[in-house]
Amino acid sequence: MVKIKRVLEWTIPYFGNSHIMPYGKLLVTDGVTEKVCSTKGDKETDTDGYQYITFNRKRYEVKTTRNGAGLSLVEVSK
Repeated sequence: MVKIKRVLEWTIPYFGNSHIMPYGKLLVTDGVTEKVCSTKGDKETDTDGYQYITFNRKRYEVKTTRNGAGLSLVEVSK
């Protein structure tokens, strides 16, 4: 199971750049491998409609938890 170990950078855009959703870098692990992943898919020109990372050649959607205090990953089936 892939988990976010730590949020390294997180930016909430207000105005002046091409991002419309928060974005950043996450330290992601599957229990064996650790990798720093940047979020993708949040620019105005992106038509997929969700934020994601790529880890071990699989795409995972980045979602906020129910109370908004954390992040979780959900594997995207494509």
